[in-house]
Amino acid sequence: MIELIERCVLALTNENDWVIDPFGGVGSSLIAAIKNNRKGMIIDRDPDYIAIAKQRVQAFQDGTLKTRPLGKPVHKPTGKEKVAQIPIEWTNQT
Repeated sequence: MIELIERCVLALTNENDWVIDPFGGVGSSLIAAIKNNRKGMIIDRDPDYIAIAKQRVQAFQDGTLKTRPLGKPVHKPTGKEKVAQIPIEWTNQT
């Protein structure tokens, strides 16, 4: 989800600008801001979300947060993956 917010950050701000998200959730907008040399601030009333945001920002700074690079295509399943198959219980082939 960071990639989507990152596009907005790049389109609507310049380096060193502030990105303020009053519904910060788990910090994706904050990470997008930090990643692109912006200052960021999030607000959220749920302390659990703030704790997750702190962990995610720390993981980003440590280089351990998995993110999709900006512009990388989304994975397109082939349809042969087990999760994409209809369970045999749903067919008449029991």
